[in-house]
Amino acid sequence: MRLDTAARADESYFQAWRAFGRRGAGAVRESGGLLCVSSGLPVAFLNLAFVTRPLAAPEDQIASAMAFFDSRREPFVVRIRERLDPASEAACERLGMPYSDTVPGMASANMTAPAPPAGLAIRPVEDVAAIRDFHAVVSAGYEIPQEMVEAFVTPLLLRDPEVECYVGYADGRPAASSTLAFGGRVAGIHNVATAPEFRKRGFGEAMTWHCIERGAAYGCDMAALQSSEMGQSIYARMGFRVVSPYRTFHRPGV
Repeated sequence: MRLDTAARADESYFQAWRAFGRRGAGAVRESGGLLCVSSGLPVAFLNLAFVTRPLAAPEDQIASAMAFFDSRREPFVVRIRERLDPASEAACERLGMPYSDTVPGMASANMTAPAPPAGLAIRPVEDVAAIRDFHAVVSAGYEIPQEMVEAFVTPLLLRDPEVECYVGYADGRPAASSTLAFGGRVAGIHNVATAPEFRKRGFGEAMTWHCIERGAAYGCDMAALQSSEMGQSIYARMGFRVVSPYRTFHRPGV
């Protein structure tokens, strides 16, 4: 991989969230290396303030992010790539937002996908019935209310020319999901979920490979994603490696 892998993974992450914010119930505000994306939902991990480059006035800028989300009555978290801007990390701590966890940002240059497992039929989300299936799978897979998924992944998002959503069907039922957000020759992979009754059949891995294959068809030469703790070992087996650990800072009790 090229030396700018981490920066490319960053921009893929940021661009996907810009799309989610602008085409859902939320809002996007960006200035001076601080990207604030509101989902319109009262869930901290769905409202993000990204430090995209070292901030000129970290404390003032982080405070402005707090004011932005407070005006919308939304909890939020700050994410900063490890070693990108220690001054902004310190500013978060001073403002009462301590470090909470690190999200592994992973990337791979392997764009050759294996065949999906037998019994899984992957289809693009192109109509009302399919988007309902997508919402149901993500809700079940992440154990979150379906209304939350509906507000975040909207029909307007699906009209974005650089976003595609997919549902994997097994036994005629919606079993797994994934989203591709591509740009800058990077295939960004999101919303990989498997309904509980279909787990341990390789479906989540297959949905990830499907995004990679589709990204390659659009000219992408790299795939990037943000892994959960549960998924990290699976992605590592697929050839992904951690290139951009995102340190998370939160407001306790908010």
